[in-house]
Amino acid sequence: MEDDLILNFASEPPAKRQKVKVTGGKWKDRRKSQLVSEGRGRSEKKDKNSVNQIKLGERKKQNTEESVDKEDRPRKQAFPEGRGEGGKNNTYVSSLFTQNPEIQDRPVQEFDVLSPSNAPIDTSSFAGLGINANLASHLSNKRLQNPTKIQQQVIPRLLTGSNDLFVQAQTGSGKTLAFALPIFQKLMEIPDLDRTSGLFALVLAPTRELATQIYSVFESLSHCDHRIVAGNVIGGEKKKSEKARLRKGVNVLVATPGRLVDHIEHTQNLNLSQIRYVVLDEGDRLMELGFEESIAKILSAVSSSAAPSKYQSLPAKRINILCSATIKPNVKKLGEISLEKAELVTTSEQVTKVPDQLLQQVVVVPPKLRFVTLAGTLKNLIKDQTASKTIVFFSCSGSVDFHFIALTRKTSSEDTTGSLFGSTIFKLHGSLSQQTRTSTLKDFTNCSTNAILLCTDVASRGLDLPHINNVVEFDPPFALEDHLHRVGRTARAGSQGNSVLFLLPGDEENYLKLVEPLHPGGVQFKKYEAVLKEAFEKAGEKGGSWDTQATTFHLELERWLLEEPRAKEIAGNGFMSHIKAYATHLAAERECFNVKKIHLGHLAKSFGLRETPKKLASGGERKKKEDGRSKMLRMAKMHLQSQSEEFNTFA
Repeated sequence: MEDDLILNFASEPPAKRQKVKVTGGKWKDRRKSQLVSEGRGRSEKKDKNSVNQIKLGERKKQNTEESVDKEDRPRKQAFPEGRGEGGKNNTYVSSLFTQNPEIQDRPVQEFDVLSPSNAPIDTSSFAGLGINANLASHLSNKRLQNPTKIQQQVIPRLLTGSNDLFVQAQTGSGKTLAFALPIFQKLMEIPDLDRTSGLFALVLAPTRELATQIYSVFESLSHCDHRIVAGNVIGGEKKKSEKARLRKGVNVLVATPGRLVDHIEHTQNLNLSQIRYVVLDEGDRLMELGFEESIAKILSAVSSSAAPSKYQSLPAKRINILCSATIKPNVKKLGEISLEKAELVTTSEQVTKVPDQLLQQVVVVPPKLRFVTLAGTLKNLIKDQTASKTIVFFSCSGSVDFHFIALTRKTSSEDTTGSLFGSTIFKLHGSLSQQTRTSTLKDFTNCSTNAILLCTDVASRGLDLPHINNVVEFDPPFALEDHLHRVGRTARAGSQGNSVLFLLPGDEENYLKLVEPLHPGGVQFKKYEAVLKEAFEKAGEKGGSWDTQATTFHLELERWLLEEPRAKEIAGNGFMSHIKAYATHLAAERECFNVKKIHLGHLAKSFGLRETPKKLASGGERKKKEDGRSKMLRMAKMHLQSQSEEFNTFA
């Protein structure tokens, strides 16, 4: 009977189910359908109350948080307007003021105001030292009324003596005039002198900038006697024009060692037979830069071509003068090469200390806050001033390039970088052309408004940049002696000066044990919170607290880098260069500067970067091929930018 019909369907085990062939579509979709048909795929439907159910956006957030360091998890927060690579809303930005390392609490003490240790001495005059009336009057017009201690010691010896001199004195104490004045006066005493009379004085300097500065001193003195002609030969200039000057004749030649050796070997018009003065300025730096072999060649060439003096007013034998702010083993070695029975000329003050009147401040700053604290420091230093000059030292040229574009960028907010500083910003490092370096120093020196110079140690030695109010060591120096030279750009010749040293929390704080003994007046500690509050609290009145304004200031930098590929590339290069430079600190100071203990992620943030250091080190993602329209727009933008920044300045 039909009603009694029983249908018995026995289900097959999963292993024996018939496979269904799936065609068309993507491989992943075909594979998924294949697994589902075989009973091995995941079910598309899940219980709404299941704790394992995660929405797509939540899964992305969870994956992002799991990929970062555990230490950073609590401080990650999403910004709705932020977009990551590829336009995805998965950009997470770490907060500036959370998860920072602890900083040792130190009392903020007042600076002990001491009398200047390198000021001109009022009890004497240049005329009293034997300088003639014309030169003394010229110095008086330059507001140089009284000689410094080292000038009192050196000038009489060069005017009347014939011994080699080892001159050791504090930086900024006037060593250049100490040897330039007596040499120039001796040449003034020659009755029939002209430029063809011969080359009588040779000055060697370690850097082009210092050589140019010494040359300008002799050129300025030539206003007292137009017969005396000074010249210079330095790397980066055209050899053809230098040969033309040497062919016409010079009486005083200022040179860098490498370029002078080149002229000695290839220029026939260079006659060294009448040289009576050889000055080696910044002797320690000459040796550090590896000029020992070049100096030996120069001294050998001068000695082999020496001839009897034609003029009685000049010394019968050559006088060698070695100048240095410090005495190190390599300087002693240079003295053995260049000096014979030399007389040590020094002053009563200790040359291994900075000028007594220098105010030295130290700010311990977490890595993430370095950029915004630098901006706040610069703003605080130059506020209420109209013509101050500030030098900021960095460890490498890549870092200089990044901070230059970061501090000169134009922002949409009212407190833009330009109005934040109200100053002209310059950059200087060894990778720039010599023409650019020379013009930058000239423009910085002659700037009539607030001026800030971002530079490497190329500007730390010997340069007498007038009226430097502030020095900021954003990156600690590679050697303790470099600290003396850096801060020596300010507080010169008895004037007041300020210096600020940035340090990272932790091991770098041990560097204070080395720095503090160099400062007779003590070191003043300043909290980075106080720096930021002073810089941004006025902006905070317009909306939000000072820390909110500081965070906004930094976020604007990050967003700008996301919109400007070239600027982002410069930031990445600056970060990588900074890490490489950090690893080159002296082994003796390795306990203070250990690159392995740096939080690279936090440091990358100070460069405005949101990528992980690993991605930066690998070069990032492969770049897509640029289309013609984008390339044309990029080239046009670069052309406009190059016109506005021809000499690396920003007004």
